[in-house]
Amino acid sequence: MKNGKSWRAFIAGMVTMALLLAVAVPSFAAGAIKTIQARIGGITIVVDGKKIQPTDANGNEVEPMIYNGTTYLPVRAVSSALGKAVYWDGQNWTVYLGKMDGKLDYPTVMLKDMTSIAGRYSAANNLTDNYGNSYSSAHSLYHHDLEYLLNMQYTRFRGVLYVPEGSKSDYTCVVTITADGKQIYSSPQISKTTAPINLDINVTGCNDLQINLSEQYLNNYLSVCLADAGFYQ
Repeated sequence: MKNGKSWRAFIAGMVTMALLLAVAVPSFAAGAIKTIQARIGGITIVVDGKKIQPTDANGNEVEPMIYNGTTYLPVRAVSSALGKAVYWDGQNWTVYLGKMDGKLDYPTVMLKDMTSIAGRYSAANNLTDNYGNSYSSAHSLYHHDLEYLLNMQYTRFRGVLYVPEGSKSDYTCVVTITADGKQIYSSPQISKTTAPINLDINVTGCNDLQINLSEQYLNNYLSVCLADAGFYQ
C-alpha cells in the first residue's frame, strides 16, 4: 500500500469480508440478514511478489470472492500474510487488525461454557476473593486438573486466580498452564494472603491447553479458583 488512503480502503474491504462470511451466523447485530450472490474461486492473491493460499485459523483453505464488482479478501489470511495480528470480537461484531488495546470487552468463549476433556468442571461455591472482590463465575481448581481442545482458534487466555474469602488453610500451591505439552505459565506460590492474580496469556497456535494445580494434601488443602476466564480470538 503506497498511502494511507489505499491502506484504509484495503482494511475496509477486509473488514467487510469478515462480516459477509458471518451473515449466516445468528447474532444480536442490528440489521436484517440477507442472502447474496457472489463469485467465489479463481482469484489469486500475491503479497510482495509471493503468491499466498488463504487459510482460516484451522489451516483450511478459504476463497476470496467478488460481490457487486468488489473483491473481498479473508481477513485472517491476508493479515497473516502482511504480518498483522487479527482479532474478532464476535459479541460486538468488531474486527481488530494490527495494534489494539488488548482489552476486548467480551471473550470469544467463556471457559465455563467449554467442556474439559480431562477432569470435570466444578463451580466455585464462593465468588468473593480474600480481598473483597466479587466475580460472575469461577472454577474451583482443587482436585480437578482441566484440559481443553482449542484447535488453534484463539490468541489470548484471560482470567483471575484467587483464594476464596475466609480461607484459613496454611498450605500453599502453584497453578501451572501447559500448551501442547509445554509449560507457558506458572503462578507464584499462592497462600491464603495472596492477592488476586490477573492472567493474560498468549495461546496463539495452541491446540491443547491444560490448567493444573500443584499436588495438595487431602486434608486442609488450600482452595484456589479461576474466575471470569475466557479465550479471545
